[in-house]
Amino acid sequence: MSWPVRIVSVGSHTPAVRVSSAELDAAHGRASGTTLARSGVVARHWIGPDETSLGMTADAVAQALDRAGWSVDDLDALIVASVAPEQPMPTTAMLTAARLGARDGVLQAFDVNASCLGFLTALQQACFGMAAGGWRRVAVAAVDIASKGLNHADLESSALFGDGAAAVLLERSPSSEILALRLTGYPSAAGLCRIPAGGTRWNAITPPPSPDDYLFTMDGLGMMKLVAREMPGFLDGLLAEAGVSADAIDAVVPHQASGLGLRFLRERLPVRPGTVIDILAERGNQVSASMPTALAHAVDTGRLRRGQLCLLIGTGAGLLFGGAVLRY
Repeated sequence: MSWPVRIVSVGSHTPAVRVSSAELDAAHGRASGTTLARSGVVARHWIGPDETSLGMTADAVAQALDRAGWSVDDLDALIVASVAPEQPMPTTAMLTAARLGARDGVLQAFDVNASCLGFLTALQQACFGMAAGGWRRVAVAAVDIASKGLNHADLESSALFGDGAAAVLLERSPSSEILALRLTGYPSAAGLCRIPAGGTRWNAITPPPSPDDYLFTMDGLGMMKLVAREMPGFLDGLLAEAGVSADAIDAVVPHQASGLGLRFLRERLPVRPGTVIDILAERGNQVSASMPTALAHAVDTGRLRRGQLCLLIGTGAGLLFGGAVLRY
């Protein structure tokens, strides 16, 4: 179904430290060129000593607010997507509202976690609230600090990732600017991407079998096999729901999952390759922040202009498939 919601502005935060793949080769005793060859990432940005999830989120939202000419008190809700929040409580969204100086009793603020599709999930929640008439203006942000959860002994699961944050401001619209938005899960693949420890099962009080259980691990080949089998049908259904053809899409903004994933998108799915927004080489996979950072890049560079059609598409741990077709 379509949603009477439009994107008003975008914002993003680029962390302070640029880390090249050559530097990772040297730091971890790899042959020169190994990290780049395996990941397709020339460099990624990691947080500096003074950067936090809260600070990056607040910066991205503030940038979007400034571009829209809004204040934080113009918002009815602030939703933040993240795999790992600033702290267990209160939410990163509430902390961000406080950082931005929001008045008491004005907005609702909460977090969501849907792995790499956290941004789309938060966008869907915003659509629900706005279509129901409860909210008129909503900020959706996504932030992740992947660099704090990487096992550098495992090249596949560590070479891809960067840190970052991005945000969009949404407003209820008299016309449906989000033409379709779908999310669906494949629970049989729940073990393909995981961080086993750090929750209520294994933690500082009940330690896991190995300290490595606090770090990210994935089965990239297993993910790609499922994506190759199921994604074409998912995308066909999404486009049909939106009532548009793949040729009508002006910009394709994928989750920057991997070089292999982006190549699959270009070669195996019915999109025009020149429309794909690919920032993997300079940003890596930023988990929840990956898709909105690519969206902000598309807007800021003129690859996506007002009135044009945009396809958001990606996968996330779970396994989740998600996509949206919107008129910017």
